[in-house]
Amino acid sequence: MQIFKILNKREGSAVLFRLAAFLILCFIFVTRTEARVYDGLEMFLYKHTNLVKGKRVGLVTNATGVDARLLATVDLFRADGRINLVALFAPEHGIRGDILAGENFKGGIDPITRLPIYTLYGGVDHKPPKEGLAKIDVLIFDIQDVGSRAYTYIWHMAECMSGAAQAGKTFIVLDNPNPLGAEVVDGPVTERKFLSFIGLYPVPRVYGMTMGELAKYLNVEEKINCNLIVIPMLNYKRGMSWTQTGLPWVPTSPHVPTPESACCFAATGTIGEIGVFNIGIGYTLPFQTVAAPWMNAALSTRYLNSLKLPGVIFRPIYYTPFYAAYKGQNVSGVQLHITDPAKFRPATTEVAILCHIKKYYPKNLVWNPEKINTFDKAMGTESVRKMILAGNSYEKITASWEAGIRNFDAKRKKYLIYK
Repeated sequence: MQIFKILNKREGSAVLFRLAAFLILCFIFVTRTEARVYDGLEMFLYKHTNLVKGKRVGLVTNATGVDARLLATVDLFRADGRINLVALFAPEHGIRGDILAGENFKGGIDPITRLPIYTLYGGVDHKPPKEGLAKIDVLIFDIQDVGSRAYTYIWHMAECMSGAAQAGKTFIVLDNPNPLGAEVVDGPVTERKFLSFIGLYPVPRVYGMTMGELAKYLNVEEKINCNLIVIPMLNYKRGMSWTQTGLPWVPTSPHVPTPESACCFAATGTIGEIGVFNIGIGYTLPFQTVAAPWMNAALSTRYLNSLKLPGVIFRPIYYTPFYAAYKGQNVSGVQLHITDPAKFRPATTEVAILCHIKKYYPKNLVWNPEKINTFDKAMGTESVRKMILAGNSYEKITASWEAGIRNFDAKRKKYLIYK
């Protein structure tokens, strides 16, 4: 009998142990499930489809419009009996993300849904065509942003807001995370003379907002005045890295295949416009490097790391681009490793790199005359280029945009959704 008592005790302990382990696993699963970010698309389908009941819906989206299961917004809307999806509107790179940067394209019929596609890219402006707006009552926007003013998706949103306002249509933004953490504001505010489709309104190079927050800002501060509704995310917090959101990454364009490339875009994209560097495009690290045949990788790495720029460290890199700048040539330089997106200051980093180039490779920092205008538009001012060429320190250059940032930030705070 004593043996059975011992066995029963052991079996009871084993059962309790297994039960405790099961409960712990359940807790971990539930905690992780609840902790991940639910984006605006998921929240819209969960509790906000009443906003489009009985209305004809147009959708502005591309390959990044997906839920956490990677199901496309287009397909989810098309299959949902509560949503009457009647038209698609395509930004730069197209609905399926297969169009190269800057390439104009025509609309047509989406081969999967058989819905009409209206292009937003090219032509006199980037507003939704009037014939497309005439077919809808509500225009919904679901596109992933990269957090940089020089990326066109936010301006597609702004022009769609303007078009919706003029046509008397409701505009709904399904909010998405900012890969940079939606916290840091950095870089010069675009001057009026340099407004373009890579800086349509005067905001800093890095604006520290989600798409939904920026939409609210532009709608009031720039007097777009559309009937705007923002569907917020659940569980999103300022300063989150992309990994912390728990969401999958879909390439936002052909040369932004990863969150790392998205974060680095604002720090190297304008450098690429000079015409004398390879920035990882044509190699496996788009926007994550600054390299050239004449750069000393060890020297540049040592110097840039000595600056202790926030949220980034550099390593020496050597490679041969498969295409683009210096195709087939050996180049060397630095690779940017973002250690903390919430502290990383892309515009400051970009200017620090260029000031280093000017100091150590003065004969090589020569702007292609055809690229100067694009560089200044992307930077939002000509003063940065002129100060770099004059040999100013990066600290002096970044100080020159602080007043503009303070003014923007004071207004920005009124439109923030997340803590």
